[in-house]
Amino acid sequence: MDAMLKLSLSYLSRSKIQNLLIALLIFLSTLLVSTAVIILTNTGNQFKDMHDQTNGSHQILTFEKGLNDPSDVYQWWADQQGIEVSPLLTYRTLSGIAFKGIDIPNVYLYMLNTPPPPWDVDKLIFSNGTASPVPEQGTVWIPTSLANAYHISSGDTVGFKTGSSTLDLKVSSIVVDVPYGAPFTNTARVWMNPTDYQTSFDSIAGKDNYMMGIHFDDYSSNSSYWERYASETGTPFLETKMEFESISSFYLIINQIIGFIMIFLGIVMLLIALITIGFTISDAILANYKTIGILKSLGLTSNKTIGTYVIQYSLLSVAAILPSLALSVAVSKFIIHISVSSLQVGNRPTAINGISAVMLVGVSLFALVILFVVLYAKKTRSIQPVQAIRYGMSETDHTRMAIRIHSPLGNWVGFARLPAAVVIGIRNLIKNTKSSVLMLLLTTMSSSVLVLGYVLLTSITGIYQTAAQWGYDNANIAAVIVNKKTFPQAELKQVLGMDSRIRNVGWQGNITGVVSPESLSKMQGQSTSLYLSVLDGSYQELGFETLKGDNPRQANEVAIGVNVARTLNKEIGDLIDLYIEGEKRTFIITGIYQAIANMSVSGRITIDAMRTANPSYGDFDAIFINLEDPAQADTVAQELNEQFKASASIVTQKTLLDSVYAEAADTLIYPMSLIGLLFIFATFIIIFSTCRISIRKESRTYGIYKSIGMTSQRIRLSVAMGITILSAFGAVLGTLVGVYALPMLLEMVLSGYGIVHLPLILNWGGITLFACVSIGAAALGSWFSSRVIREASPRMLVIE
Repeated sequence: MDAMLKLSLSYLSRSKIQNLLIALLIFLSTLLVSTAVIILTNTGNQFKDMHDQTNGSHQILTFEKGLNDPSDVYQWWADQQGIEVSPLLTYRTLSGIAFKGIDIPNVYLYMLNTPPPPWDVDKLIFSNGTASPVPEQGTVWIPTSLANAYHISSGDTVGFKTGSSTLDLKVSSIVVDVPYGAPFTNTARVWMNPTDYQTSFDSIAGKDNYMMGIHFDDYSSNSSYWERYASETGTPFLETKMEFESISSFYLIINQIIGFIMIFLGIVMLLIALITIGFTISDAILANYKTIGILKSLGLTSNKTIGTYVIQYSLLSVAAILPSLALSVAVSKFIIHISVSSLQVGNRPTAINGISAVMLVGVSLFALVILFVVLYAKKTRSIQPVQAIRYGMSETDHTRMAIRIHSPLGNWVGFARLPAAVVIGIRNLIKNTKSSVLMLLLTTMSSSVLVLGYVLLTSITGIYQTAAQWGYDNANIAAVIVNKKTFPQAELKQVLGMDSRIRNVGWQGNITGVVSPESLSKMQGQSTSLYLSVLDGSYQELGFETLKGDNPRQANEVAIGVNVARTLNKEIGDLIDLYIEGEKRTFIITGIYQAIANMSVSGRITIDAMRTANPSYGDFDAIFINLEDPAQADTVAQELNEQFKASASIVTQKTLLDSVYAEAADTLIYPMSLIGLLFIFATFIIIFSTCRISIRKESRTYGIYKSIGMTSQRIRLSVAMGITILSAFGAVLGTLVGVYALPMLLEMVLSGYGIVHLPLILNWGGITLFACVSIGAAALGSWFSSRVIREASPRMLVIE
């Protein structure tokens, strides 16, 4: 045992830099994998804990259309067993805020008349400020999502746009409001003092609207409750219903994406690290072949020889894994904090679950490292002392290396016609096949990670360029109706019709459709409701896209979201029965589309289809406007918004989407940057280590080169040139993987959220730039590793 320990310590002390790099590689691999495990383990926990703590809603009912009596609906649900309901909340809608002298458009607010406690459902959790039964006069409570998005703190004064005037109120508290507090949303509930509510809105035209939340003891039974509601009341629910899937989706989607990417790439990095360890052991055995042969001739057994490597890498693994596990908790806390910041309560520390899973990861990684060490160190069993002393390697390996150097590949390259520097670089790659393959794999993965991160962030920040592929329209301008009671619909139609700059217009309404009972058995306890878009205009002209088929044109046609098609097992040409305002209608499915809004649990019908159930339908929520010259969008939107700001918010499509998805891009940039930096660092470490090994093996050859007049600089450039050429091939392969292969894996995560084909923006200039970063890391790694050639004399190199 003493001999084994002394040999292990000598190996550690002899190659300090190489062992340090191996330890760093194990550290980085463990950090990435364990961080991903923590994120995936905690995905949903933060939301679930807060939803349970607040007794959150599973469904939110809003009453704006006058089709159901709010009091009757509330009373029916309040009387049910296994159901809890929130108070019937009174509200008015506003759009836009002014904060610190800046007007912020595209913020849609439910200004609530705060009822006195207690509440059974959707209890508010105070994150910042002073808790009180209701806001004091002159103050409001705002949700954490609104406060985080615009950096609003308790004590700040916010101006709420009421059309031509502004309602200035002080923020007294910031609260966690689960149903309307998700990140990446432009809708929020603002809680007002009852007296302020009455005095502020008595002078503003329009009437009160209502909403309520429903909490089911067993959410999967919600369909049976709604069937009983329709049967007992004699009429279906015709107002708007927001489902639990929509409430939870934006809380969970970012962590799902981050966790999936990190766990996949963490496993890849771990495999590369294990291969690198195996490669290092193989070369260490080759470098110490004579020494091992002499030791075996003196009586050291094969098991003890293997044990020396096990001890060496056990010490390195423990030194690397333990601190990386501790750091992964801090890193995962940071990522989880920024991705679910709207669920944070003040300065309360983020609770992290899954520590036991992380410890299991650490033990598993340690076991994997030792397993690979044993597998590669077993090669020492075949060492024959005589051959080791004579050749410095087995006779078979000696013959194989000679064949490789004089292989047809060398002749095919045409060494005789190439410059000496190129020959040296290529010869180094051919002679060290295993290390060349490892470096090619590493630069491929490093480039793919950098390219994926760049493409993903570019695609989110530039989402307005691919809006139609995310399920949105592709119009130049969108007008969202804020106050339907005062909105001058006829006047806007006249203005739009007389403006020569406008090419076409579409008026969109949103209703709730109900799947017929014949299909309910296939939905397996999921919601029976669909978000139906009703368009007075052409879906094609406004840029709505489908994955298959076409958008509806006739009254008996419908396009459905991918999650509806998947759940009901429907394809183009199939029939589907939907209840629209209580009337059953049969539609032919003409198209299937994807939409991140409402998780593709939605459908599209024409105004003609709607008017077969309600001939007088004209309850529109938005107007989409296309221009003859899209460059005039800002000017036209500003003019229309100024004219109709009392009841509508009119902005360009880019403004509309940027206000929602800029926050998502800001959240993604930190973990993607971390992953990219880890892979760049790993590329540098591994290539430095493998080049150092190959240079040590070729030290005699490089000594001969220097003795015949070749400078150290030229030899180092030759080695770096070969690695750079190899990494360039890896960068090309990595670009293809990052652009085409990895997004396909990401689509597996997003499919549950309604996106089965990830819309990407491919800026090839930026893609090329990021792909080349790994080439630079590889070139620097090889250059720094070859300093030993410069520092050593030809005589010492030959002696080595």
